[in-house]
Order: sequence, then C-alpha cells, then structure tokens
Amino acid sequence: MVTDALAQLSTVFRRRFLFNALLPTLVFGSLLAAVVVASVSSLHSLGAWWVELDVLSKALTVLAYLAAVWFLAGAVASQWRGIVRIFEGYPAIRIFGVQIPGVAWHKARMRQLWGAEGETVEPDAHEAYPRYPLTEDEEEILPTRLGNILLAAERYSLSRYGMDSIYFWPRLFPLLPEQFKNDYEEFILNYQLPLVIAFESMMVAVLGGFIILSTEGSALLFVLWFGGGSLIAYFFYALSLSNAEEMGEQQRTAFDLYRHLLLEQWPTPEDVKDECAAFNEIQEFIVSNMPPSWGTPQLAHQHRHRNNEELNSTG
Repeated sequence: MVTDALAQLSTVFRRRFLFNALLPTLVFGSLLAAVVVASVSSLHSLGAWWVELDVLSKALTVLAYLAAVWFLAGAVASQWRGIVRIFEGYPAIRIFGVQIPGVAWHKARMRQLWGAEGETVEPDAHEAYPRYPLTEDEEEILPTRLGNILLAAERYSLSRYGMDSIYFWPRLFPLLPEQFKNDYEEFILNYQLPLVIAFESMMVAVLGGFIILSTEGSALLFVLWFGGGSLIAYFFYALSLSNAEEMGEQQRTAFDLYRHLLLEQWPTPEDVKDECAAFNEIQEFIVSNMPPSWGTPQLAHQHRHRNNEELNSTG
C-alpha cells in the first residue's frame, strides 16, 4: 500500500520537484524549526503545547507547516539556476576588482592538464577533458571545480562543431530519442540533489547559528551546529562533481550523435561540407534573422543589406 501511494505521488508531482526540492526542504526546514524552538523556548514546552491542542487545531497546524514547506520548496525549485551559479562561483569571480585565488589556481591547473606552451608538467588530456574547456580565452575560467566542469560541457559543442550550446541545446533536446531524454533526466536528478542538499545545509547552518548566538545559546551548540552543517554542505557539493561530469558527458554525446537532426530542421544543402559554417549561419538566422546563404541568394542579400542600413541609421 505504501508503494502504491508513492507511485501515485510520483505521478502527481514531478520527480525533480518531489525529490530535489520538497523532501530536502522538509528535512532541513524541520531541523531549523527545531533549533528555533529550542533556542526561544524548549522542545518540552512545544510538546506540552501540542498535547493541549484539539484535533482540528492540530490538523490546521500541520497543514500550515506543510504549506510553508511547500512554499519554500517552490522557491528553491524556481531559483535552481541561481543556486547552481552560486556553486559555479559566478558571484565571487571578482571581489572589489581583485581576482580571487580560485580563478588563478584553476587557470594554472588548466594549462598543466592541456599542456600550455612553456609548462614543464606533462599534459593529461584525459583528466582535462571533463574538467576544463578547450579554450585559449582564460577569462572564462571559473573559481570552482563545478563551474569549470559545467563550462567544459557547455563549450564542447562550440569548440568541436561551431555550435553554441546556449542556442542549440534547447532546440536539439526535443529532437533526441525518448530513451535518451529519459536517461538524461535521471542524470539531472542525480546531479541536482547533492547541490540542493549542500545549499540548504549551508543556509540552515548560517541561520541556525545566528539564532543560537542571538539567543545567547551555548558556544558548543553553535560550533556543532555551524560546523556540522558546513561539513555536510561541503560533502554533498563534492558528491555532485562526479554526477556533473556524467551529465556533461551525456550532453556531449547528444551533440556528437544527434546534431544532424538540427541540420534537418533548416533548409540546408543536401551535402553539407562544413558543419561549423552551417551552424554558424543557422545561429545568425536565430539571433539576427539573417537567412542562410543556401536559401534564396537574392533574399539573403536583400535582408543583409537592409540590416546593415538599419545598423548604420541607428549608429
């Protein structure tokens, strides 16, 4: 019966929201609520208050608590990209105009692994491939391992096929075989869950630690709470790295095996001799509405001429 109930729940809620937002929020929200009660009053007083409530009041209290958890879980799910960017290191790339140490370390490590000119360390492309993009623009390098792993996957299609994944991945994904999309969804679930746990653990550690200090709680409790939450956050962040590499490899595989499906969606020549040039023109069509050269030549020329006139008039 329990299995059937869980199966029904999974059909009602999206698995990603249920497992990667709602359940972690319920756990960490309950822990934070417990430390608030213990700091302001006591768990014993809370238990006595709960016993004195009638059935209706208890039901309403439980519903109110679950509604609050649902609201917080929805906030976590809606800010998923922002959470990832925090772990990628975007907010901390530059502080007061000074480059933080993590960026410099990863730049040096990337040069070693890819074998930059002047480096004496033997390169290791097999280790560099999933962790750093093959690029000469070091300004793209991020200060965290997760950020560079995701950046390596994002830049793969651009360096190999001239396909900017920002434009082409949303258009390629719907064309992928159903089994591939299902497998990719599993990789996303496995990659997201540790990051959500790490984020919520750190938030609870900070908020709970502040509450303990502001209510003059014991120093030992603060150390255990904040230190334990920080260790849990770091552990799950580290756990997400291998999952991020696997997800990135699936994205690379999609471009390697199925990029031809994108060419079939535009009126490309039957014999495409230069994929990079074709995808570059398709990108121009997507971004700037410039018809590709293999379309009607006269229309393409007129369109480019009109765009140039508009640019000159606005400039």
